[in-house]
Amino acid sequence: MKVMLNQLLDQKGISQNKIAKDTGISTTTLRNLNHNRTTRINFDLLDKICTYLDCGVEDILCVEKNTESHIMNA
Repeated sequence: MKVMLNQLLDQKGISQNKIAKDTGISTTTLRNLNHNRTTRINFDLLDKICTYLDCGVEDILCVEKNTESHIMNA
């Protein structure tokens, strides 16, 4: 999975600090998401981000081809 939050924030002109302040999500959590340094995402966190940005999960997460083939071979 790849997190595309940074691209969405750029498109909407919203900084990590602003979304952190407005949602209560820590800047460390957002930074880790933006740099794909996380292995799991809490549904409540996704809900907060999607609600704040008025978007769907598919706007934030995408399946990378190499990850998909890894699952099929497992």
